[in-house]
Amino acid sequence: MMGKSSLLATAGVVALTAAFAAAQEEDVVVVTATKREQTLQEVPVAVSVVQEDFLQQTQVEDITDLEDIVPSLRVSQLERSNNVTFIIRGFGNGGNNAGIEPSVAVYVDGVFRSRAGSSLGDFLNLERVEVLRGPQSTLFGKNATAGVVSFVTKKPSFEPEGVGEVTVGNFGSRIAKAYISGPITDNMAFSLAGNVNQREGYTDNLAGGADINDRDRFGLRGELLFEPTDRVEIRLQGDYDALDEICCTVFNAGETPLIGGTTITSGDVIRAIGGEKQEPGAFDYDVYYDTDSVNDIKNGGVAAITEVEVTPAVTLTSISAFRTSDQFISFEGDFTSAEILRDNTRDLSTETFTQELRFEGSHGIVDWLVGGFYFNEDLTEDTLITLGDDTRAFADVVAADTSVPGGPSFIDQVETAAGFDQGTLLAAGDGIRFRAEQDNTQYSFFAQADIAVTDRLTLTLGASYYNDEKEVSLQGVSDNPFGALDFTDPAIASDVTLRALVAGLQGLVDGNGNPRVASPAEVAAFQTANPLGFALVNSLVPASVGLAAVNPLLQLTTLQAGTIAPFVNLPNDIENNKTEDDDVPYTIRASYDLSNRTSVYASFATGFKASSWNLTPDSRPFSTDIAALDAAGLLPSTTRVARGQYAGTRFAGPEETKTFEAGLKTRWGWGSLNVAIFDQDVEGFQSQTFQGAGFVLTNAGSQSTFGVELESVIEPFEGLTINWAGTYLDAKFDQFENAPVPVTPETPDGVGDLSGERVPGVPEFSSYLGVRYGVPTGWGEVFARTGWRYESEVQVISNVPEDVASREVSVLDAGIGVIADNGFEALLWGKNLFEDEFYTSAFPTTFQPGAFSAYPNEPRTYGITLRKRF
Repeated sequence: MMGKSSLLATAGVVALTAAFAAAQEEDVVVVTATKREQTLQEVPVAVSVVQEDFLQQTQVEDITDLEDIVPSLRVSQLERSNNVTFIIRGFGNGGNNAGIEPSVAVYVDGVFRSRAGSSLGDFLNLERVEVLRGPQSTLFGKNATAGVVSFVTKKPSFEPEGVGEVTVGNFGSRIAKAYISGPITDNMAFSLAGNVNQREGYTDNLAGGADINDRDRFGLRGELLFEPTDRVEIRLQGDYDALDEICCTVFNAGETPLIGGTTITSGDVIRAIGGEKQEPGAFDYDVYYDTDSVNDIKNGGVAAITEVEVTPAVTLTSISAFRTSDQFISFEGDFTSAEILRDNTRDLSTETFTQELRFEGSHGIVDWLVGGFYFNEDLTEDTLITLGDDTRAFADVVAADTSVPGGPSFIDQVETAAGFDQGTLLAAGDGIRFRAEQDNTQYSFFAQADIAVTDRLTLTLGASYYNDEKEVSLQGVSDNPFGALDFTDPAIASDVTLRALVAGLQGLVDGNGNPRVASPAEVAAFQTANPLGFALVNSLVPASVGLAAVNPLLQLTTLQAGTIAPFVNLPNDIENNKTEDDDVPYTIRASYDLSNRTSVYASFATGFKASSWNLTPDSRPFSTDIAALDAAGLLPSTTRVARGQYAGTRFAGPEETKTFEAGLKTRWGWGSLNVAIFDQDVEGFQSQTFQGAGFVLTNAGSQSTFGVELESVIEPFEGLTINWAGTYLDAKFDQFENAPVPVTPETPDGVGDLSGERVPGVPEFSSYLGVRYGVPTGWGEVFARTGWRYESEVQVISNVPEDVASREVSVLDAGIGVIADNGFEALLWGKNLFEDEFYTSAFPTTFQPGAFSAYPNEPRTYGITLRKRF
């Protein structure tokens, strides 16, 4: 009938099948990177293909496991189960902001998934996974500036078949999967797949809560295949998956003193108010959380995929889909047993409709494709963040007040100075209630032609037109006036600043030898004993209220931003709540067959991603709008907003990529080798970094990456297969002047210039080495396999010091198993056998100045899987 694949790719480098059978010369693997059946060696596209057998033998269960076997791909899961980000060739974003769409597009059977988290469920009836590297915007409809991850499922079979499997492992792991397919009539077949995955958490909550990073998920997927004629094929799909888990483990990566000249850290503060916190740098999977996180996620959708052979040379393909995702997240926000935050919830709902329509065919020396893509998504997210019973005491200690015996607390004094009743500021239960809504519509038209200039030379030309429109509504209500206070206001800060100056002049310290502020009585005594000195110190107060090293109240600003700070709603009379972007990405590629076993190629491709809105309470007016908002009376008059210090960003502008690639692919009787070189430039990279109380969203100037990829599969003798892939990346920021950096005396506001620096989180070298040896028997095969993943050391993220959170990866997996001719299989497996320890990401700890938190990798896991095919 017609071709089995669905979408073209746009840029080519090398092709690797991670399935060990790929070393066989006659194997043909159909990939979504082409419209014709071709071996991966023939396809001039940068695509790694991982097939079903390899996924099963390496225990790759969901998308977070893919980075273990594809060196150019990184997958991170942060804060919650649905917060998944793909990075390809050192480039990608998304994650902890519903408004920031990923730079790596996810497709399932040609259906676009707008959020990587909506693809989190365990793999069901997969045929293969394809990872396309480099910009794919020419033919993929949306968000493919870094690449594409495409999941291809099995079509229903007209012959009865099925498989069932069970897995048991450590941490109480229990997994069951089943798949069945067969005919209904002569021209209709069905398939049905399901799974249940349960596991206890591997991190102990020593504060008495439930274990963290458990598994509790299930999924169903059904499909009907209808072939009314030999020229028409219709696939009707439906799927539903759900999970209810406690995620994710966060470690205390390190702590620095709250104020220069002291040894007091945020951990000391937590313990001073009766709480507990993991020791800095401990990698023991023991934490202290005062609440259990909730991750309740439900995804579902339907799709219709129709292929019609219009003429023997022309095929029409239609892919229609509607999907929903509902995600309720309640997350431990301060990572201690103290109740600094009581509520930290997000309730996200999305409805997405996509339609792709394309024609493809051949005419003479030209294979051509034209089509269009339409996308519409309605998104609503409700956020609730409230203060806890310990917030007020925490604020007092952060402001160094406990060093003064007796007398009112700092917060009491601030209330008095600002004219509030006692107990008003930082009251438990107060906080911010925030709703974000976004309507996004995008359409594109695309065309591509492969022109056989000669029998050996093929020229590919492709282009598309994108138009993307977004309209947002941001509504936030803060019900505690603490967030509106200006701690540089002399009416509030003069007294405490004077006390700090007097204490510094007299060298006052607490019982631990740490500098402290003077008590009111000590200030009065100093004034009596040295009136001239007092007058001099008092004259310095107005210029000192804005200095964090002098005014201890400025330590409290991290409790304001993002949690209870007053919010400027959008739309309003000054700011625009809409963006509209368009672009014309294109691809030029030439491939040449040196022989029937060796080819070379070169390409230039561009990518495009539209503006992304900050749909969190951290959204702030642009600095250019502050004066107009203030003049219109739209800024709270008692805040630093009125002084122009509250500006931020509402959205990040479009992201564009340009990539040159060149490569060679060769194959011989017992193996293959692919070599590729690429130079990638990213303009306006959409960057989001956590700054301890909120997220900074900005365009990161420009970023460039020079890279080399080598991939090889060899069979030196029968039964032994060696699979190796390696990636070298030199990724740097060409320009990033207002970048998030660690808070230091040189960068007290956490903003610095990273121009010319390496991109954090991107290792210079990464590789995967897999070895499999199988011995045939009279009843089947016995095999053993091992896989080693390595990444060179790198700073995890830009605003956490490298000596606090760097990562170097060296993970070994292994397994032994049997495959019987009667369809029975057994596998004994282990992952991270030598318990390698590294951080997957890090951030400045929420509301705890000088502290840093990090997400650890999974510990060692092992188990046994039994499978029966029929």
